[in-house]
Amino acid sequence: MTIVFRNARVFDGIGRDLRDGLSVVVRDGLIVEVSESPAVPADAHGVDCRGRTLLPGLIDAHVHIIATSVDLSAGKQWPSYVHAQARHIMEGMLERGFTTVRDGGGADAGFVRAVEEGYIRGPRLNISGLALSQTGGHGDMRSTLKRPQEVSNDRIGSAIARIADGVSEVREATRDELRKGAHFIKIMASGGAASVTDPIENTQYSDEELRAIVQEAEAWNTYVMAHAYTPRSIRAVVSAGGRTIEHGNLIDAESARFMHEQGAYLVPTLVASDILTQFADKYGFSAQSMRKIAQVRDRGLEGLSVAREAGVKIGFGTDLLGLELHSYQCEEFTLRATVEDPVDTLISATSVNAEMMMMGDRIGVIAPGYCADILVVQGDPTADATVFTHQGRNIDVIMKEGAFVKNRLS
Repeated sequence: MTIVFRNARVFDGIGRDLRDGLSVVVRDGLIVEVSESPAVPADAHGVDCRGRTLLPGLIDAHVHIIATSVDLSAGKQWPSYVHAQARHIMEGMLERGFTTVRDGGGADAGFVRAVEEGYIRGPRLNISGLALSQTGGHGDMRSTLKRPQEVSNDRIGSAIARIADGVSEVREATRDELRKGAHFIKIMASGGAASVTDPIENTQYSDEELRAIVQEAEAWNTYVMAHAYTPRSIRAVVSAGGRTIEHGNLIDAESARFMHEQGAYLVPTLVASDILTQFADKYGFSAQSMRKIAQVRDRGLEGLSVAREAGVKIGFGTDLLGLELHSYQCEEFTLRATVEDPVDTLISATSVNAEMMMMGDRIGVIAPGYCADILVVQGDPTADATVFTHQGRNIDVIMKEGAFVKNRLS
């Protein structure tokens, strides 16, 4: 079937301006034409956009669909229960306009297949499998109560990460996650806010281990995504060939320039620390955890500005934990609007994310040959950062790969 969207104001994912009066033609899951007067068959299904904004489906490049609790310790809930909650989280993301998400630890290939085969009504899913963490790293949330002489064979550090130490182990772990269906590899390269034992400021993994992980990922024609907050950890990852830096709140001008020179991407996740601060009392965070969360929250906007000034390519991510906190996903747009134009954030959440994920020829753009991941929204998201903060109520059309998920216009 041919579908034609008429009378649309189009944001194509690349340019900064809307183009009025365009039609977008979709056939067999792809966009085939974008023009003022398209040639379409008489039996085409028409959708009158009535001057509303048409844009690519949004992409969130840092999610954890199985992080249904802010406590990421492994094995505290039945897997079946967590998977049911993950389905709820994914359905919510799609309703908010996210047609693609990148999971940075926890989701497996079964979720990918369930979405592709229609068992879960969710966004297209790009996964790292379990993230890689050194012993004592950001992904190591095992009990600290074992005696020194006790040897643990448990290499699952948390709900989202596995433990691997030394060059041979990280090579094996990388190969294993790729064998099991990972699209890319996630590593923990600095301390983190959600983990208890590691300071934000420390570096994790040696240069040799980082290079080994990158080499194995590149052998599979893919890349490494790295959790890293500090200039030292950012430089270590980028020097080893890592492609994307997640968070980067404490980035400085020198490390930002280095990222730009090496072509690395930054994915800020401002909303994660902002929301955790608001819910600190409810979830009973320790004083130590709150100190770390506040530390990265207070520097996040500054870090984003530093990176943009250096010319770093900036993606869009959220990194939310906890079932109820995922509903704050689109507050990332309003937080970033305090230091950048809403259109820049929107470009991050569409074409830049797609390019960063090595999917730049498939998604994130309204142009012939791209997947028909399409939103039609009330308002102008290039100028108004609140357009996506209504839980999808002002999104009239959501299309994913040419199929309507939602259509209130015809």
